[in-house]
Amino acid sequence: MSPTVLSGGRFLQRGRCVDRDHELSAVLADDTRYNIYRWIAEQPGTDVTVADVATEFGLHPNVARMHLAKLEQAGFLATGFRRAAGGGRPAKLYRLSDLVVTFGFPPRRYELLSRLAIESLSAGGTREDALRVCREAGVAEGRRALAGDAETPKNRAAAAALVASIAEEQGLLPEVEWLDGSLSVVVNNCSFRELSGADPDLVCMMHRAFLEGVLQVATSGLGRLQIDPGDCRISCGGDRCEMLCSFSPGDG
Repeated sequence: MSPTVLSGGRFLQRGRCVDRDHELSAVLADDTRYNIYRWIAEQPGTDVTVADVATEFGLHPNVARMHLAKLEQAGFLATGFRRAAGGGRPAKLYRLSDLVVTFGFPPRRYELLSRLAIESLSAGGTREDALRVCREAGVAEGRRALAGDAETPKNRAAAAALVASIAEEQGLLPEVEWLDGSLSVVVNNCSFRELSGADPDLVCMMHRAFLEGVLQVATSGLGRLQIDPGDCRISCGGDRCEMLCSFSPGDG
């Protein structure tokens, strides 16, 4: 029995009203299925097969196929086919869908602020006004993550772990590591993607402003922060966003 979609992301199924967020979270509640989704989400431009997933996670192909089918049915994955050499049965391909998953526990607080920032532009505000709102949201997230701690981390490993934790909580699918004395922050999911249609450059700057606010707080114990934004941007067609952070004495 197919669901009937109602308002507010809810649908009726088998005579009962089910919250869409609940359905999505139930699909990802299985650890193996979540890890498969996370693995595919971290390579958004790549198609994978049942055999790829079975090999990566040490699963029987039938088990891998079952997990992929559930992710596809929920809308997390899109599918296509690749013709086999010699005219055999085409291989089914799975890739990350365009579904933007916005549920979370707790929910992402900066989504509302990002919309307010865009609305401020519509009301005659400047781009800097919009970026300030998003940067302040990032600072607030950093301070919230530090609540209860006496001070920010003063060693590199702890600071990187804090940045990764905040970014992970916000659904950014981050990769955070130290490279030759600089902190590399790679984001595999742009949470502002659904807002990017008319002005991707602005949305990209807003997302980076949010991350700058997070980094400002989380790494304040390491010194004066300088950020090289890199060239790769999701909002403008890239498969990830990259930021390289360096620190110099003065504000640590």
